[in-house]
Amino acid sequence: MDLPESLQRALHYLRTGSPAECAGVCDEILAESPGLIQALYLRGCAAFETGDIARSVNDLEAVHGNHPEHLHAAYNLGRSLRAAGRLEEALAPLQAALGEDEFAVPARYELATCLTRLRRRPEAIDHYQAILTLQPDNAQVAANLASVLERENRLDEAESWTAKALLMDPVNETAQMTRATLDRRSGKYPEAAQGLRSLIPGINDPINRSIAWNQLGQCLEGQEDWDEAFDAFSESNRILKEGHTGSLPDPRGPHGLQTLARIHEWLQENPMKTWKKPATNDTGGIAFLVGFPRSGTTLLDRMLWAHPEVEVLEEKSLFSSLHQDWAEPGTLEALADLNDAQITDARKIYRREMSRHRRQPQRSLVIDKLPLNLAYLFLIHRLFPEAPVIFLLRHPMDVCISCNFQAFELEASMAYFLDIQQTAQYYDAVMQVAVPSMEQIDNPLHQLRYEDLVAEPQHQLAPLLSFLALESHDSMLEYRHQGGGETSNTPSYQQVAQPLHTRSIGRWRHYSRQLESSLSILQPWVKRFGYQKTNSA
Repeated sequence: MDLPESLQRALHYLRTGSPAECAGVCDEILAESPGLIQALYLRGCAAFETGDIARSVNDLEAVHGNHPEHLHAAYNLGRSLRAAGRLEEALAPLQAALGEDEFAVPARYELATCLTRLRRRPEAIDHYQAILTLQPDNAQVAANLASVLERENRLDEAESWTAKALLMDPVNETAQMTRATLDRRSGKYPEAAQGLRSLIPGINDPINRSIAWNQLGQCLEGQEDWDEAFDAFSESNRILKEGHTGSLPDPRGPHGLQTLARIHEWLQENPMKTWKKPATNDTGGIAFLVGFPRSGTTLLDRMLWAHPEVEVLEEKSLFSSLHQDWAEPGTLEALADLNDAQITDARKIYRREMSRHRRQPQRSLVIDKLPLNLAYLFLIHRLFPEAPVIFLLRHPMDVCISCNFQAFELEASMAYFLDIQQTAQYYDAVMQVAVPSMEQIDNPLHQLRYEDLVAEPQHQLAPLLSFLALESHDSMLEYRHQGGGETSNTPSYQQVAQPLHTRSIGRWRHYSRQLESSLSILQPWVKRFGYQKTNSA
């Protein structure tokens, strides 16, 4: 084989839009010369174009690993890792690619995409702004920048960049979506609804179309068109069910229904008081904030983070490396029988993961806020039996309707919220585990209600601070301006940017007809948690 001629032929195929032919030539070359860097590089690039992302990553990792100075390989590896969903790993090669002028724009664009999905939005904003200094007429970058600024609650800047993007490209889908979002957030519900109704038919991507329907539902709620709003939210969920690969929750996942049933059964048979207690105490400095999703935990974490002694780690799965397949025989039994050395090792694993996410290590108390740790109180009790636990409660009907209407990313068990009755069933399953756990754990436990927190924040925060052994601090009521210097990474980012209000209390009553099928599931919890008897509005 004439190697230079074959490589030239492969390069020609790649440049002329024939990636499959390029890959075929490279296969022939590599059969005779395994590991040849030039062939691996070309095949990796061709594989990206044909959608064989695993092959692309594999080939380009080999090239980049042997030749980190090869910046074309660094860039192409970065975008392949991004396409594979390996976002953190994509950052380093993309950053390296910035050393080549050719990649000043494309590498920054890829970096901004990864950083946005990693919820590191301020860094993404910097990259988009850098691109716009080079390409001020790039409408898509301007639109993306506007979208990220809106997500950061920098609304005036988002308004400005949205206008610029639409001036350059009046039909830009991203800019039109942000325009509607900004109109809705400023109370211009008819304008936002009209824009969304015009936009939706032309949206091809099912995820974006689902988001647009959800936005329309929020607009219709703002206009008090309750039945139409419910239909819009339902359409949003229907699209996700049909068009999203994550729309079927894993029942055996860490928070899946099968896992919860297994934990519930085991806790009934093995009460925590029978477990062997660890001989050594933990070093402290940790508290846990739990509650069913949409119970107001983000609001409370913003208030707590405004305290100068508190750092909140918001929805980081710090226990993920310790989660087991609890459905497997012996796993829960082993948890109850852990010896002191095993408990110490588990604590080290948890704290090592925690330290990766800390941004304010000078603060004395870290609050691990992950709502569905509510189902893992047994694990918190096992490893940190002296750590304070805060349980935030909200009316079960309001919680379920809010979860069903929220545009969650379909991670973990969020797919259970795509159907209102399934949402109620999931609420029931979580509480079947959580309530007996709260009755058994030795941890200090403080319970408060969302309804009381928004109505009387100062009155509710005083006993909470006493529980956490913290001094009162006026900054907590100014959380919108002082909340740790970061924007919430949860779907509640818009709500917590608003002044406190009680409009969401009793929201479920507008949808009492649609909730009728779930009453039998939720009514026992309404009674159990002391809320007034549920009647149709």
